Amino acid sequence: MEKLKFESIESKSENNIYDKEKFSPEKAKEYVDDLTSKFKDFYSSIGYNEEPSVQISSGIDPTVRFIGSHISVFKHYLIGDNVINPGVFMEQPCIRTRNADKLLDDSFSPQWGSYFLSIGTLASPDRLKEACNEAFDFFERKLGIARENLLIRINSADEDLMETCRERCDNDNLEIDTQKPEYYRHKIGEKGITGRNFNIALRNPNGAGFADVGNIIVLENSEKKLGIETALGTSVILKQLYGLDHVQDCNPVIGLEKIKDQMMRRKFEDSIITSTILLSEGLRPFGGSARNRLLKKYMNSLIYFKDKSGLDMHELQTIISEFEKKEIVDSDKSISNYMIEYIKALEGDKK
Repeated sequence: MEKLKFESIESKSENNIYDKEKFSPEKAKEYVDDLTSKFKDFYSSIGYNEEPSVQISSGIDPTVRFIGSHISVFKHYLIGDNVINPGVFMEQPCIRTRNADKLLDDSFSPQWGSYFLSIGTLASPDRLKEACNEAFDFFERKLGIARENLLIRINSADEDLMETCRERCDNDNLEIDTQKPEYYRHKIGEKGITGRNFNIALRNPNGAGFADVGNIIVLENSEKKLGIETALGTSVILKQLYGLDHVQDCNPVIGLEKIKDQMMRRKFEDSIITSTILLSEGLRPFGGSARNRLLKKYMNSLIYFKDKSGLDMHELQTIISEFEKKEIVDSDKSISNYMIEYIKALEGDKK
């Protein structure tokens, strides 16, 4: 297969090799929506079917507390060994709760937000080369990213992945065997199904080094391949292209800017975002399930950060209300009221 040649049509600024400026918090959702729209348009145009998203707290995948990847929604194709040709694609809101137990640790600085939007595909198992090339085309053709700014982190033991990537990529685009073996392996919580992957990284906007933005995974059992997954994160892609300070700048909580302690601000922001998203789905911080308890952790942390930051109740409600209005489609604006009443009740119990 002839390698495609792409030249950057944008001049490279001193601050960002992609010649893009950071977007304002008020415009963040527009940029996320634009990236998601480009992803959907691309995969729809090459024949993939769109899979509808599910609620994060849906319980559709009993192996996880919350949906943390679109693979949870795609699992029924793998388990039934019936991935359609050429494949399916989707956008899926996700929450990963690795920050939950550390929010009140003043020494903990979160590198990631709990909430993010995942975009991904699942292609039929006989389309490994096609699925890889489609992902590369998305970055190079649809997003206009020059080949030199893409890096593939891959394990030489995965000969089928190596062969596919060598046909498309130059040696300078390949980083081989630099990570621990587990970096190139995936588990999806289903007995007998494992994954082998390579990661896609974009050059840092200052030109020095790369950061992972997604991966391509061969999902298989002991007998055969079951499907080819492409998993991408909207926030990590946008962070690279626009030189954002943090992935949470893709769904910022406006009004926390006056908090000088950036570590605390990010954790406060994470608590507001995660609590608001889960409450909007109807989940409540009561009951004995793991999902209820995790939501309660995020909501209880709001009191801690409110007191540490010096925000009064009215300021906090305004901040939460504005975030709700911006991020939650068809919101009835009751979430902020519920959160404030919850905080008041907890504070009252402590008196």
